[in-house]
Amino acid sequence: MSEKVKLEVVNPRGVIEAKKTYAPSPRVKDLAGKRVGLYWNSKHGMDNFYTAFAEMLKKRYPTATTDLLKGAFLIREEDARTGRTR
Repeated sequence: MSEKVKLEVVNPRGVIEAKKTYAPSPRVKDLAGKRVGLYWNSKHGMDNFYTAFAEMLKKRYPTATTDLLKGAFLIREEDARTGRTR
């Protein structure tokens, strides 16, 4: 039993490819005339918050509109564009 043992440590996850990253969109300077999407995942109380938020937004930016989008976790791009949810 005088043999030397050689151990090799490897990463069980293997090689992970980095995903392409995107820079954030530029910040909007003014919400006048804009459409604001509010995402609600049906957590208790958020509907009340969004109602109050939409009212405050309307006072500050009368021409802005809001759409309440509901869903579990993922809202499809098409639904976000049209303001509809399933």
